Amino acid sequence: MPRKADAPENLYLSAKEAAAELGVSLATLYAYVSRDMIRSEPVADTRAKRYRAEDVRVLKDRRSGHAASQAADARGALNFGGLPVLDSAITLIADGKLHYRGSDATALARNSSLEQVAALLWGCRDVQPFTRDAVLTMTPMLETLHTELSQMPRIARCLALLPVAELDDPAVYNMTDRGLAATGARLLRYVAAVISGVAPSAEPVHEVLARALTMGDKRAADLIRAALVLCADHELNASAFTARCVAGTGATLYASVQAGICAAEGPRHGGFTNRVESFLTDMAHRQDLEDAVLTRLRNGDPVPGFGHPLYPDGDPRARTLLKMMQDSYGDDPAFQRSQRIMDVMADAGGVKPSVDFAIGAMGATLRMLPGAGLAVFVLGRTAGWIGHAIEQHRSGHMIRPRARYTGDIPR
Repeated sequence: MPRKADAPENLYLSAKEAAAELGVSLATLYAYVSRDMIRSEPVADTRAKRYRAEDVRVLKDRRSGHAASQAADARGALNFGGLPVLDSAITLIADGKLHYRGSDATALARNSSLEQVAALLWGCRDVQPFTRDAVLTMTPMLETLHTELSQMPRIARCLALLPVAELDDPAVYNMTDRGLAATGARLLRYVAAVISGVAPSAEPVHEVLARALTMGDKRAADLIRAALVLCADHELNASAFTARCVAGTGATLYASVQAGICAAEGPRHGGFTNRVESFLTDMAHRQDLEDAVLTRLRNGDPVPGFGHPLYPDGDPRARTLLKMMQDSYGDDPAFQRSQRIMDVMADAGGVKPSVDFAIGAMGATLRMLPGAGLAVFVLGRTAGWIGHAIEQHRSGHMIRPRARYTGDIPR
């Protein structure tokens, strides 16, 4: 006999019912929906939406620190915010803060380059991987492909060129600690070059990217540097876990980064920045900005880029980047527009911006072209993907979780 909670009429909750069960505001509920943690569906012949009761209750159990059963624990282990699935010494998310190997990531974002943070993430204690010589040598074939693919979107260009670059980098098979670190340095600089549409060099990657995405002034380069550092890693998210799975098979760092990019492009991960960009572009043409945001909330349409389940008191990455923007571009109309949106969201339910919104606000303030946010995310996260791949290589293990079978019973 199915439980009463499983009956069809109890499959869904209204917005008010779902928010009440979770003990959160409507705006926070919509933030969970925007992160695809709770499924919603339109109600026929109305502008309202209904919410899957199952998703609400799983999230409620997870937020309260316990699961309904051992099976629920197993299901949650590979879901957002679930139990740890493997050991890692790279990144810690705890008490509302983000640490890279014990160092506060927001403090690093103030002054460190992505290369310095990459060496930290990779555990390079006795070697500096970013030497002047750690630059991929371009063969004539690779140079030709760079020219022929120059009009492709930046991230698609990476996926097209990385397999060819790997063939031209014989040192990629050096799996010693020094060899992996050196390959990581060449690879990070190459990804920066491909995204920026230039030849690889030993220049700081944030300066290379800033010239490609902005007019190249120092304030913009410093903001992009900070954004890259803040995007460098975020523990076992989908793309990092994917990169580790590939590395665990013995594949090269190039293959792991390609896998990470494929995962990051999805609209629920790094591609979420595109949704924020589209939203901010729409808001730029609204005279009634505050009312437009409230109307979305009233209709159950999530405002992208607000709320983060790992940071109930606010995303420290967003807080840091937005403060730097305030200091340098506080009087810019695009930044002020973003600030008005943040004010409305705070008043509507105490929901604070995530790093996705901060990157989108940076793109709008610096007048970047669409897709620039994903480019910043991918380049920054490349450092983390390489770090996770190196750590997985060092472990000597292949990742192979078991499935909980839910199909037909064998006859």
